Amino acid sequence: MPGGELLPWMGTVDDICNYPQNLNMYASAVGVNKRLMSAAAQAAQDARFNRMLFGPWDMPKTSMRRRDVAAIFHKARGYKSGGAAWSQAEWNRMAANAGLGDFPSRALSAITLRTTDLREMPTHEPRFAKPTPDPGSDPFDYFQYSLLPPGTPLLVAHTSHDGRWHFVETPAVGGWVDANDVGLVDDSFKQIWRNGRYAALVRDKVVFSDASGIGEQGGIGTVLPLSGQSGKGAMRVLFPRRDVNGAAAISEVSLAPEDAVAKPLPLTAGNMARVGNVMMGQAYGWGGMFGNRDCSALTRDLFTPFGLWLPRNSGAQARLGVVRPLDGFDVKEKESIILSDGSPFLSLVGMRGHIALFVGKYKNRALIFHNVWGLRVVEGENDNSRLVIGRAVVTSITPGIELKNLYRGTTFGDRVRSLSTLTDVTL
Repeated sequence: MPGGELLPWMGTVDDICNYPQNLNMYASAVGVNKRLMSAAAQAAQDARFNRMLFGPWDMPKTSMRRRDVAAIFHKARGYKSGGAAWSQAEWNRMAANAGLGDFPSRALSAITLRTTDLREMPTHEPRFAKPTPDPGSDPFDYFQYSLLPPGTPLLVAHTSHDGRWHFVETPAVGGWVDANDVGLVDDSFKQIWRNGRYAALVRDKVVFSDASGIGEQGGIGTVLPLSGQSGKGAMRVLFPRRDVNGAAAISEVSLAPEDAVAKPLPLTAGNMARVGNVMMGQAYGWGGMFGNRDCSALTRDLFTPFGLWLPRNSGAQARLGVVRPLDGFDVKEKESIILSDGSPFLSLVGMRGHIALFVGKYKNRALIFHNVWGLRVVEGENDNSRLVIGRAVVTSITPGIELKNLYRGTTFGDRVRSLSTLTDVTL
């Protein structure tokens, strides 16, 4: 981990030792200040980003279908904290509380008041695929869809019978949120909030505080309206808080110049490296579990300060932009195509269930930046074990190739399916 020892369940591979874990090295090879996209093209991308971000406020009703929302409630599966299996009776009680018989029952604009878990079912209790005594060493809560930054526009489509959960449509996906984490907004709020000038965080664990002491935190991926500048380059931004009636109100907070930039930040390799290095070495967390990132959250958040909108999941991200299919090629051929056709810091390497950012050539290898959980290995009679990396790293497309117990000798390279470049994202 950055500045410390690896946790006991975290491992390493030769790639992590042999290739610099500093994106500035790869940015220098590209040209630190060289634009990866013209200013005009980036401005068009940023306008698209804003349309997508505020999309929920423009919706007269949800696009989600009741049968899709209800499907998860049919059959209990998985395990809770402590290792007990979920019972059908528990799932039935959640279904009864969800009250989906009249879904959708509302169409109200809202906003996240803090970093917010987006859940597949209206509960904070996890769903693990197997008994999990230590969630930190197996951070896969499959009820966890995503982690929403503070200030995310929402459409509230439904509320549970007990009033504790809202089913919402976000700019990227639908799911359940704790009602305490959101506030309803009116037209006046939306007009002030949607002012056309926005700041994006470029650091994590940034604390927002005003005279009332909000005390909430945000990280890379957070976008807030600018309200002006204060002394020594600090930024004044708008931040949502709950008023005495439970609705959202607007506060102003000041951000240090190193914490935020005016969006869109010029899309250069140097700026990409600056933002990406903040994430380097950070722990993996499925769907934002424990406030951490998975592979698609890393790429999505990394491009946010630059005004490039990426979908939430890896499969959709891999279909974005100009796509070069790589199925049917062997690993060496795939790597050769990535090196010849890929644009460092602008091309995504898509795999089954995984996504990574191509950062350039080093020692004749195509290198990728990604938040990766682990590599499938064989331990004794268990052929589905993992060598856990569990963090954001730079590797080749064949990390762990040196491992003698690698499952069938297969690497990420065997899973690579596409190379997508974001210079021509559909607007």
